[in-house]
Amino acid sequence: MKDAKQDFSEKQQQDNELAAVSATNLFPIRELSLKTGVNSVTLRAWERRYGLLKPKRTGKGHRLYDQADVVRVEAIMKWIQQGVAVSKVRALLDQSNEQESMAVGVQSDNEWQQWREDLVAAANQYQESKIEQLYQQIFSQYPAEIAVRDWLMPSLEMIPKGAELAFTESVLLACLSNRISSMKVQQKAADKEVLITGLSCQRLLSAYVAAAMLLDKGVRCQLIMTPQHYEDWRALVQHLKVDAVLAFCENELANRVEDVLDNMLEWQTTTVAVGASFWLAANDLSKIKVGQVSVMSDSVEGIKACIDELNR
Repeated sequence: MKDAKQDFSEKQQQDNELAAVSATNLFPIRELSLKTGVNSVTLRAWERRYGLLKPKRTGKGHRLYDQADVVRVEAIMKWIQQGVAVSKVRALLDQSNEQESMAVGVQSDNEWQQWREDLVAAANQYQESKIEQLYQQIFSQYPAEIAVRDWLMPSLEMIPKGAELAFTESVLLACLSNRISSMKVQQKAADKEVLITGLSCQRLLSAYVAAAMLLDKGVRCQLIMTPQHYEDWRALVQHLKVDAVLAFCENELANRVEDVLDNMLEWQTTTVAVGASFWLAANDLSKIKVGQVSVMSDSVEGIKACIDELNR
């Protein structure tokens, strides 16, 4: 009887305690679970194992939460739904609050735009050292894929075709060549290897960009852009025994798209063919994906497709 009275007394005290804190906009874990759709067991695990939540406590040690915790749980769920491991979420959450994240995003966009304008200005003034300085600054701070996507390609599209563009591409080719030579030494033990090829040294810059992005992903590259005929590619593929081929297909190959694709199918190797006119011709034939051969119109998308195929 005494125990029953004691249990009742403790329960009443707990209820009184929780009722008292309700006036301060705090609520227990069961309410947090209802508000967020995340069960209490999971919420406790996030707190104990990963330090994702830091509840307040009553005098008896019961967890108490507020609206900020609801927002935090929703943020945790957002990252998890994007495929981020729970163990990695805390670092993402703690780096900034939502308002600061938006500010950082705006600041970042402005920074990229300024760097693009700087490259255009350097191109117009034929400033080799300035172009090299911008390249070193950006490619040392960001992965090649980000540097290419957010700076290099948008900047080149802003430079009118002519002497300025030719000069700029020449400087960037030298920079990328040095990067590739350095990284190839580091990637000798890489598991995967890609042949990057084209015809008569056309699309050199795109090929070097591809090599930089692939090497950045830990993939070895053979860069051979000198073949004079697409049939020469067959011997390269057979003898080099690469895991994939990235082939830049120029406009003249669009008229022979079926022959080229048939040739590629015989390689029995993952192949990505890149070229706007070539893609249009393949699309007309409903052949943008045939066996192990994929056809892409955009070079950067083609490079990413090649990386995705290697990761499967």
